[in-house]
Amino acid sequence: MGAVRYFRLTAASAVATLALALPAWAQPMAEPAIRAAFLYNFAKFTQWPADSLPAGAPMTLCVMGDGAVAGTLKQLAAGHPIDGHDVRVVAMTADGALRSCQILYVAGNDPQRDSDILGPLRAAPVLTVGDTPRFAVAGGVARVFVDNGRMRFAVNMDAMQRTRLHISSKVLALGLVVKDDGDGTH
Repeated sequence: MGAVRYFRLTAASAVATLALALPAWAQPMAEPAIRAAFLYNFAKFTQWPADSLPAGAPMTLCVMGDGAVAGTLKQLAAGHPIDGHDVRVVAMTADGALRSCQILYVAGNDPQRDSDILGPLRAAPVLTVGDTPRFAVAGGVARVFVDNGRMRFAVNMDAMQRTRLHISSKVLALGLVVKDDGDGTH
């Protein structure tokens, strides 16, 4: 493993460990920052197919329904390219150009909206991340959630394979691994 890759993994592990170690009382104030850090680190440790993210093209991280996460993510990404890609953060709506996103974070408890978004993106090379309880098992690539006062994540391996994305096995080892539930409901 190269020194740069090792440094990135160590930095991501440190952020994830810090995020997971925050006490429950700190979560409400820190949650947008922790969610933004998770999204940024997902971007750092995910590989997209070359036809969806050509060398030198900007990487677009989209946030739907959470202005605080979008603002914090903009601050994290400012001036910090990822693997030669400038990072853009875009506030997105459900009727926006969702396929233009490399990562799409969908916040809020609206399972029907999630279903409407995930259907058209089912095989698109977009890392879909949400926070509703059934987001990942319903076809999203990942779900972030608070468990016993700690921020955690789950990754849907079926969805990841459909999207042709490759998330580092070291990142996968930090989260829960889930599969599609097969019924497509939230």
